[in-house]
Amino acid sequence: MKIIEFIRLILKHLMLLIIVPILLALLVFVLTLKPHFEYSSQSLLYTGIASGSTIEMDKTFNYQATNTAFDNLINIIQSRETQEEVGIRLLAQHLMLHKANPKYISSANFEKLKLKIPKELYHYIEKGNHSDDDSIMQNKSEGSLFPPEINKINYEKTVKNLTALKNSSNSNFVYELLNFEDPHYSINAISSVKAIRISNSDIIKLTYTVNDPGICQQTLAIFNEVCIKNYRNVKENRSDAVVKYFEAQLASANEKLKDGEDKLLNFNKSYNIINYYEQSKAVANVKEDMEVKYNNKKADLAGIEAATKRLEKKLNIQEIIQLKSTLVLEKKKQLGDLNYEIALTQAEIESNKDTKSTVKMSELKKQSENLTNEISKSINELYSYQNTVDGLPVSKVLPDWMDKIVESENIKAKLKVMDIDNKNFQKQYAIYAPAGANITRIEREISVSVQGYIEILHGLNLAKLKLQDNAMSSNVKAIDPPFYPLSPMPTKRKILIIAAAFLGFILTLGILIIMEYFDDTLKNSKKAGGILKLTSLGMAPKILLHPDTINLPFIKNRLIEIITQNIKQFLSTHSPEDSVKTIVLFSTQKMEGKTVLAGNIARELKKEGKKILFLNYSIKQQNIKKQRRFPFLIKLLGYPDPRIDLNNSFLSDVTSYLAPSEYFTYAINKQFYKAKSYKDLLEQNNIKIDYIPDYVIIELPPIIYNNYPTELYTHSDIDILICRSNRLWSEADQSALNSILPLSGSKIHFLVNGVELKEVESLLGELPKKRSILRKKIKTMFQFQFFTKNQI
Repeated sequence: MKIIEFIRLILKHLMLLIIVPILLALLVFVLTLKPHFEYSSQSLLYTGIASGSTIEMDKTFNYQATNTAFDNLINIIQSRETQEEVGIRLLAQHLMLHKANPKYISSANFEKLKLKIPKELYHYIEKGNHSDDDSIMQNKSEGSLFPPEINKINYEKTVKNLTALKNSSNSNFVYELLNFEDPHYSINAISSVKAIRISNSDIIKLTYTVNDPGICQQTLAIFNEVCIKNYRNVKENRSDAVVKYFEAQLASANEKLKDGEDKLLNFNKSYNIINYYEQSKAVANVKEDMEVKYNNKKADLAGIEAATKRLEKKLNIQEIIQLKSTLVLEKKKQLGDLNYEIALTQAEIESNKDTKSTVKMSELKKQSENLTNEISKSINELYSYQNTVDGLPVSKVLPDWMDKIVESENIKAKLKVMDIDNKNFQKQYAIYAPAGANITRIEREISVSVQGYIEILHGLNLAKLKLQDNAMSSNVKAIDPPFYPLSPMPTKRKILIIAAAFLGFILTLGILIIMEYFDDTLKNSKKAGGILKLTSLGMAPKILLHPDTINLPFIKNRLIEIITQNIKQFLSTHSPEDSVKTIVLFSTQKMEGKTVLAGNIARELKKEGKKILFLNYSIKQQNIKKQRRFPFLIKLLGYPDPRIDLNNSFLSDVTSYLAPSEYFTYAINKQFYKAKSYKDLLEQNNIKIDYIPDYVIIELPPIIYNNYPTELYTHSDIDILICRSNRLWSEADQSALNSILPLSGSKIHFLVNGVELKEVESLLGELPKKRSILRKKIKTMFQFQFFTKNQI
């Protein structure tokens, strides 16, 4: 859309663009007419979150954890539970006031509260007597904002009573007051408290706006108290639950560990174990030593027996010696048995240290000594033999043989004792072998219990540290208590009115631009030419009753002259000079203005001295309905008078300016469709003329609703399609036109009828109109034509 067209659009709808914003502004003014003064206050809460007090136990900064902590605090502030408690506390405070106090509630709001409070609600107000010291201490704990005339203990009890009443049902007064529309106590009103974190600091700003300065300040003060309490409860209760969990788990782990230790103690007692690993090591060492000694003794015994046999072979003496030897052997056997008993007795003495065993030991040693002496005596008797069979002296061989015999018997006795010890040791070793596996299992259970106990103890320590950390971090405090607003906030009425007017202007202008952009009517000859794909002969203006300052007679006459000139110019180049020029006017729809345009063209040609013949069909023409009055709304919006000037000469009847010999009507019958020229129409309707016309104008009925003589289009000199500017070109219109195009070819043209006067400037340039110098300058400026008056 060009800028000049945009300016024209604004000027055309100027009053609409002015009136609509004014009406919207008046509507907003009326809606905000009731005086409503609002007071605003704010308070600051220090949280200590961003500084690291609520960071994890390793104290490393965690940006996400910090944001989460702030979100939790803000969610607690905006929670329904917090808002309900604030509303109940505020209501309890006002109910306990004896009279209105502007510091807490204005007189007007106090009277309104007393009117809507039911009498039975006053029964829930606590009126107990408490010492002044208790009340003073309670009030000091709440700060200086709490009313000093209200006993804090009674106040807390009243809050509990009202809370219990609210929770009792959903039809009591307190429940309805909180959940329905109330400007001071409802959740909807209290939820307007805004909580915003100031930049990246530890401070949260609470802001509240209401129509009473005292209620504004008290609401924020109570809000601070409730938020701090709820946040502390959430933080501490959560950590305290964790501590209790770890304490319970620690007690259970302690019991499990104690059971394992008792089980190990009982096992050690049952097997007489002091230190299993040392004892088992000692047993293993003893077993190894016993095996070594046992094997050594057996080896020694084998060696001695082998040496004895060699000596006995060397001592192959006479039978006497054998008899003596037999006697010695018997005694040797007795001596062996006696040594065996001595060894057993010696083992008993070493293990038990019994006196009886000691006495027995001494007797056995005496018997052994005596028996040894007898053996020696018998051997001495054998010394009488000088030589052995080999010729060796008997005195040298016999002592060795005797020593070997005695030594072998001693070793045999010791081996028997060692066999008994080995059997007893195997029994003890069989006890220690499975005991090791059981002790390992029990110790493993104790180790697992100890590890679990240590881990739970570590978790308990961390939980206690976290509890302490949360206790410190939940110490939210008000560093800037809410102030008492002395003056109301400036009203937003002016801004709303200006915004409504601006919005009305923008919406109206947008709708107008959209309507203009999506306007698909034929509108003017340029736009119609793009739609119809035909050549334009011109435009005919809309004949208004009051065209303001525009020289309408000049415009309509000049446009008809241009149309006539274009017709003659086309006919001069496409038709013989001396022939009768046939002009066919048709339309696709009814009420397109064919007769008016044909008549004015005929009148213009007649003025030029041409002989005219106008043939029209005999169907009765529909007359334009006369509009009685100028619509008030259109007049109010500044639009021109849309009424048609039916008395204008342009719309006058054709018979008023054409002679009877120049205007005839023809009948639409079977003969009509066979007509090839105007002469056929004259002959079919018995019309006789006494002259040869220069121009014959034939008006045909609408081609959508009536058939037409095809050869008449073929033999005509020019075919003119008449269409209104304010209508849409439909597919039916285009189909009807397509049926004519093969008959007319390049002879078909179109005229746009009833064009808005502003559209005529495309043909006539600047319309003749009375304008002020200022208006001319402004128009020149918007058209960027600053030097149009300069001479060349």
